[in-house]
Amino acid sequence: MNGHARRACRTCQDLESDVRFVLIIIASLGANLLWAQAPQTAVELGLMQGSPPPPDKIVTASNFIEPPFNRWGLAHVREVVPTRAVPVSGPPSALPEALVDLDGLKVDLGEGRSVLVGEFLEAAYTDAFIVLHHGNVVYERYFNDQKPSTQHLMWSVTKSFTGTMMLMLMEQGAVDGAQRVDHYLPELKDTAFADATVQQLMDMQVSIDYDETYHDPDADITKFLAATLPGGEGLYTNLRGLRKKSADYGHGEAFHYVTPVPDVLGWIIRRVTGDSLAGAMYRMIWSRLGAEYEANYWLDPLGVEMSGGGLSLTVRDAARFGQMILQDGWHNGQQVISREIARRIRTERNAEVFSKLYEDDWYGKVASAYHDQWWSYVGVNAVAALGIHGQFIYIHSDADVVIAKHSSDPVAESERVDRDTAFVMHAISRHLAGE
Repeated sequence: MNGHARRACRTCQDLESDVRFVLIIIASLGANLLWAQAPQTAVELGLMQGSPPPPDKIVTASNFIEPPFNRWGLAHVREVVPTRAVPVSGPPSALPEALVDLDGLKVDLGEGRSVLVGEFLEAAYTDAFIVLHHGNVVYERYFNDQKPSTQHLMWSVTKSFTGTMMLMLMEQGAVDGAQRVDHYLPELKDTAFADATVQQLMDMQVSIDYDETYHDPDADITKFLAATLPGGEGLYTNLRGLRKKSADYGHGEAFHYVTPVPDVLGWIIRRVTGDSLAGAMYRMIWSRLGAEYEANYWLDPLGVEMSGGGLSLTVRDAARFGQMILQDGWHNGQQVISREIARRIRTERNAEVFSKLYEDDWYGKVASAYHDQWWSYVGVNAVAALGIHGQFIYIHSDADVVIAKHSSDPVAESERVDRDTAFVMHAISRHLAGE
């Protein structure tokens, strides 16, 4: 769940312009004041502290994704909603260390603003941050009482795992990317998805009437999340109720970020493999990656995994996944995914339709394209899996850098989350590459 969907909304663009104006004023006052104070941790906020905790400090299924409760909730998903484990298999793959102090690295954020990496991480609600260079851990930081073993919800980073598994099934011939969705899922014959191809779903090019404005209680995404929580209607019912966009654009004509799209992909994965999504993930990726800890999927009321935003994993295992893709699919002494799939993921596609529906200049100035459930960035040979509230797996091919980040930012999308974090990762990559 991260698509800057609110940016297509005129009111939201006005708000974003106001935010930019405030940032310019801060900068004109000399102010790296934006990064002057670290946010409170879950313990400092008193969340889930005490026996029992005070009523206003209890984190539940109804509030764990909302601030400030998400400071605790995103790292404790298994304690508030049902989950299904993706177990480990065998010893973890090596992550050798060659540590570098990046705390004092200065990053130009534009508009007269700059920040040191260490200051940025503390102020940006970071929970965990790891940088790999040439496959070595060069920098690793933990905040908000998080540990290397903490399984943290990564929101829409989940989509990139789903997309990678679908690419593998397409390569095996189990799924035809050119085939219509209703060929695999006749249950969706009357929905927006029916006559879209699997590849159009992979690239988020589905003509669908959908509002993914995260802060709007009446938006479709809000109803989608409600469907996944205890007492909700469930993912399958929610998906069957989504309809095609009338006249504006057809399938394949424009990029439109919609979180339920990869949940349809997850449904196809379950259908063709005869397995749960967690089971498919274990067999296809996790057991071969040399993961150090279990991952887990958030389940809807019927036990269905959220394949668009429900995966929790540790930051070190997130980095292993990125490193595997950087190494042409080779990791842990074996070919986890094919070289062709890894290179496809790292190659920009679909730039020509990327910004047709979105007026915000994030499209074209920060991000450049989207394909197969992965984002590309402007001006750098880098791709990323992104999730709201500050989740990242970032892969910079030229610099040989992988960065993974867990965060519990109170805002789903903002310049801090989506723009500034990208600039920090670009700057780290340039520095490590000796530029």
